[in-house]
Amino acid sequence: MSERNYLQEIADFETHYQYEADFMRELLAESPDGYAKFAEILPLARHRERLNTEAYFIAKLAAMQVEDCGTCLQLCVRFAREADVPREIVEAVLQGGSGLSADQRDLYDFAVQVASSSDLEPGLQQRIQDRFDRGQLLELGLCIATAKVFPTIKRAAGYLTSCRLMEIEV
Repeated sequence: MSERNYLQEIADFETHYQYEADFMRELLAESPDGYAKFAEILPLARHRERLNTEAYFIAKLAAMQVEDCGTCLQLCVRFAREADVPREIVEAVLQGGSGLSADQRDLYDFAVQVASSSDLEPGLQQRIQDRFDRGQLLELGLCIATAKVFPTIKRAAGYLTSCRLMEIEV
């Protein structure tokens, strides 16, 4: 794919999601090969095959909160709402998991602990392992790990912003 196509993809993404992607354009300008490789991981960052939509986004939003990138979290909120995750669930996750059901709260706590590289509470780990099969656990790992990619790049290049009030409507 040519640089021009990448630029159009970035512009379309920004318009559709109301997201400022200056770091992507800069990466493309400074390292076209690096951007080409970066573009190849974008589908991985949105991969969902075995998890239901609600579980996927509870984990993704929780992991993104750990990274404290306001614009990335807002983007993830827009992805969740676009996927029809109920507003109440998105709001509960953004409020630290308060208001989630016990199973949803377990998933939220699990994602936060994994994203934080914290020791997992043994009881929590067992409940998650009892609830999800191996493929789903691996998918949770991809979901949580890819939440770190974009804030990390933005933080390194000085683009990171945090502490914003999230807009939940799509």
